[in-house]
Amino acid sequence: MAKREPVPELRPTGRRLEAFSDGVFAIVITIMVVEIHIPDSFAFANNPAELRSFGAKFLTYMLSFFVIANLWTSHHYLTFTVQMPSRATIWFNNFLLFCVSTIPIATPFLGEFPTSPRAAAAYGFVAASCTGAFMLLRSHARRRSHNPVHRDIHGRILRKSAIFLTIYLVSVPLAFVSPFLAWACFLAVPPMLFLPTVRAASRLSQSLAEQPMRHSCP
Repeated sequence: MAKREPVPELRPTGRRLEAFSDGVFAIVITIMVVEIHIPDSFAFANNPAELRSFGAKFLTYMLSFFVIANLWTSHHYLTFTVQMPSRATIWFNNFLLFCVSTIPIATPFLGEFPTSPRAAAAYGFVAASCTGAFMLLRSHARRRSHNPVHRDIHGRILRKSAIFLTIYLVSVPLAFVSPFLAWACFLAVPPMLFLPTVRAASRLSQSLAEQPMRHSCP
């Protein structure tokens, strides 16, 4: 006997899923920023060693902030395409949030030891985990969507995310060759976040909207 879908009135919406996720993203960023302390020596003296240490911590925080901001932005638009999340949607989302919650572990580790191969490899692994977990959630959303525009957007962002995932995965073994190569991978990702992905999908949406008009023309 086929399992009956619950009536729409009894199915949960995505509001609690998005609210809980927003809270986790906000807490993760807060935890990272409170770990950064300005050395007292900055007030009255010049200390190059302390300056380099502070610079490494702040740069690592900035990298992690862009990673989290990109995940949150993508998550905000993804939940719009999943109006009625299933149990699988919730657990894919929970797995993503678990991976995101490990960012405050890897970020200060790399910031404190920026030339450590293990610290760089750990950061690359965590970043790859977050990217991979989000790709799983997006693939799930793409399968559930019946909107061709949404599916097209999901597909385009998945292909773009695959590039990020590859970069982060490559950074793990590169860290043991040279931590600076891993850093190059980390620094290469943020500028790529601003590459357009939705513009082509908007053209698809416009063409789909024009199709009924074309068929109605004599």
